[in-house]
Formats: sequence, structure tokens, C-alpha cells
Amino acid sequence: MSAATTTVAVRPQARPARDFVRGTWYIGRREIRLVLRTPAALLPGLFIPVFFFFVQAGSLTRVAQASGFVGNYKAFILPVSILFAVSNGGAGLNMVQDIESGYFDKLVLTPTNRLALLLGAMGADFARVLVQGLFTAFVAYLVGVHWSTGALGLIAMVALASLWGLAYSAMGFGIALKTGSAQATQSAFVLFFPFVFLTTSFAPKEALSGWLATAATYNPMTYLLSGMRTLGLEGWHLRPILGALLAIGLVASITITAALMALRGRVK
Repeated sequence: MSAATTTVAVRPQARPARDFVRGTWYIGRREIRLVLRTPAALLPGLFIPVFFFFVQAGSLTRVAQASGFVGNYKAFILPVSILFAVSNGGAGLNMVQDIESGYFDKLVLTPTNRLALLLGAMGADFARVLVQGLFTAFVAYLVGVHWSTGALGLIAMVALASLWGLAYSAMGFGIALKTGSAQATQSAFVLFFPFVFLTTSFAPKEALSGWLATAATYNPMTYLLSGMRTLGLEGWHLRPILGALLAIGLVASITITAALMALRGRVK
């Protein structure tokens, strides 16, 4: 008498962590490919910061020296140019196109982790702004701007700015997910101007007075610029660098939370 043979189907175990990492990687890689297919979209983020640097260096260096500024004024204003490079208004526009075309809804129907849809796009945007920041710093180096902390300090300065760019880009992604509108998403760049001009963009905080000094005190970008300038003009001083990281973390906690809430509303 032969024994009956029973076949048991073994269902593969779910690996949510691995699937999340893979989903984030593929979404990010796709975003980078979209950027590379339209290289003209990179030109504003490369040209405007360099243009700003040369205009400010050419017009304000002698004025700063005549006013008693001690130090390398070009190195002083370079962090502002780098912030222009990492805070442009392109974040979220590809996501808007996916929403308008219906491709985003197709992604939601796949097993891809919902959080990966946002973090993958943000990771790709971080890579983009990092390249733009490094390009701006390299151009400044070619025209004779040097840093007290050397090449490592330069990389650290651009990394700080790029982390800020990541926190700032979350605002664009949040607007894109909430509205699905390219016009509304591009408006996120307008919010950058109060940040950059109501701070120590052109002069040290000690030179500011009145309401502008008060605004600079409460502006997180003041502390970001302080940390970046410390790396360029003074050295590896921990306190201003930690202050810059704290300012980035404060802004990121608001913008990334808002983006996650917008994602949750979009995928319901």
C-alpha cells in the first residue's frame, strides 16, 4: 500500500525592510534618470548661484572692506550662493507630472511601500542639490576662494547646505502631493527669499540693527550660515556647526512632517 504524497505550498516570507529599501532605491533611480533626460532643467540651479556669487563679490567686497569687515569677503558670501544652489524650486515637479498623468496612482496600486514613493524622490533631489552645491563651490575655488578647513571643510560646508536643501525640498514635495499643481509647487521657491534676505546674507549679525537684527535672530538660516562660515573662515568649531545642524533639524521636522501628512492624504 503506497502512502499518499501531500504537497504543501510554502509562501515566501514578507521582508518589509528589504522591500522598502528596494522601493526607495528604484524610485530614486527613476527620478535621477528623469533629471538626466532634461539636463536643461539643471541650468538654473547651476547658473543662478554662480551669477549671484560674482555679482556680490564684485559689487560689495570693497564696500565691506571700507566698512571695517575683516577677512575674506568672498568666502563670507559663498555660503549664500551655495544655499541658492540647493534651494531652487524644482523639487516636486516630477511628482506633479506623475500625478497629472496618472502614473502616481499606478505606483500606489503596486506593492511598493508608500513611504518609499516620497523618500526615494527626496533622496534623488538630495543628490541633485549636492552636485549643484559642489559645482558652485568649485567655481569659487577656481577664482581664488580658499577655506581655513581645506577640502574636507568645503565638503562639510556643502553637505550642511545640502541637508538644508533636503529639508527645504520636503516643502515642495508636500505642496505637490497636496495640490497636484505645478504652479503651486513652484511657489515654494518664493518662501526662500524671506529666509535668505532676513538674515546675515551680506553682513555679520553685529552689523545689523533694528527689526532686521530681530528677524535674523529668529531666522534658522542665520545659524546655518554661521556654521557654514565657521568652516570657511575660522575652523572646526563645534558649537556653530551643531547650531547649524539644529536649525536644519528644526525646519526638517516641520517640512518633512507636512510632506508625510500630504502623502497620507494622497494615497488614502
